[in-house]
Amino acid sequence: MKVAGVITEYNPFHNGHKYQLEQIKRQTSADYIVVVMSGDFVQRGEPAIIDKYERTHMALLSGADLVLELPAVFATASAEFFAGGGVSVLKNTGVVDMLCYGVESVDHELTKLVAGVLKNPPAEYSTSLARLIQGGMSFPAARSRALCEYFQDNYDSSLEKLDAFITSPNNILAIEYEKALMDNDITGFPIQRVGEGYHSTDSTSEFSSATAVRGVISTLIDIDKHNTITNMQLDNSWISTKFSQLMPSDCADILVNCILGGHIVFPDDISEMLYYRLLTGKYKGFAQYADCTKELSAKIVKNIYKYESFTQFCNLLKSKNLTYTRISRVLTHILLGIENNDFNICMDNPYLRILGFKKSSGELMHLLKKRASAPIITKVADAPYELISKDIFAADLYGRMCHLQQNEFTHGVVII
Repeated sequence: MKVAGVITEYNPFHNGHKYQLEQIKRQTSADYIVVVMSGDFVQRGEPAIIDKYERTHMALLSGADLVLELPAVFATASAEFFAGGGVSVLKNTGVVDMLCYGVESVDHELTKLVAGVLKNPPAEYSTSLARLIQGGMSFPAARSRALCEYFQDNYDSSLEKLDAFITSPNNILAIEYEKALMDNDITGFPIQRVGEGYHSTDSTSEFSSATAVRGVISTLIDIDKHNTITNMQLDNSWISTKFSQLMPSDCADILVNCILGGHIVFPDDISEMLYYRLLTGKYKGFAQYADCTKELSAKIVKNIYKYESFTQFCNLLKSKNLTYTRISRVLTHILLGIENNDFNICMDNPYLRILGFKKSSGELMHLLKKRASAPIITKVADAPYELISKDIFAADLYGRMCHLQQNEFTHGVVII
């Protein structure tokens, strides 16, 4: 039996994701696909647009056989910890043979070479990185430039090609996946992406990005200053037709039901809850939270009374060496109570939270129970609370925002 793994967000699921799952089966001859998916908050440091159970349902309808939750600690982290946490979940299943990931261009050799440099940084690279950061560059920009400088001298490729390869969002994750896979029995398997780029807002393509799909959703919904859904601007048939062009039709049906039911969540929906957390923590500061330095903590405290909304505050705090995404992750970590030591705690105390599976995957589920090296959680009520407390808290907050009031202790696994 051959099992492929995927680490993803599906925020939301679209045609490009369907294509990837089809290509995995075709190119690897995998019998089953195990998906490790972010829960209710995603790597950009914001809530997912629809909840994790609906996204799980979409994945199972479209080719996945088993969906496991990527713990919130990793799901909201930088690419390094997002990838490392996802690989850890796959490894602990004991059943996954390969990790399949999307890339802008398949250059597996270069991907592994860059991963090796990041895993064991040569002095030449480290010196360049330090110099660029001291010069005021953000860490992502400095790392990309330092890698380009290193490989321009040590790899037969143009600077333009190296820069395009290293700075591509999907390739950044691919590199981190390969780094996390070193000294691991799971092998990496790159899949060529099709369609629009990660940040593209073009919603006319068959393979539009998740960013574009979220953009279409936002244009269909009127949101007042408190970020509550007020009314739909267009008729239901048009909405269904539009989303059926962007994702499999059964996934479009799920999404449309979420839209019409008022269960869509936008980044600024966390604004009031976040402001409460900031006000209650301002005297102690925020340096204990993941990714937050003492300098950034001081900046948050200094500007706290200029706070209007989550996205406005991210834009207010960002600077040449602090990206919007870095800020949004820090603020989300403050909201969710994710502290610096939680990464190690989660790595040292792994678990496999099953969100959903297919009835036809009986052989896979049997093997999972036999080989898993971490506790398998199907009922939250039966799991040690301290093990998944961050995930439960994240889900509770999310349920409040999407007007579902779901209870993690009673919500069942999605089975189709």
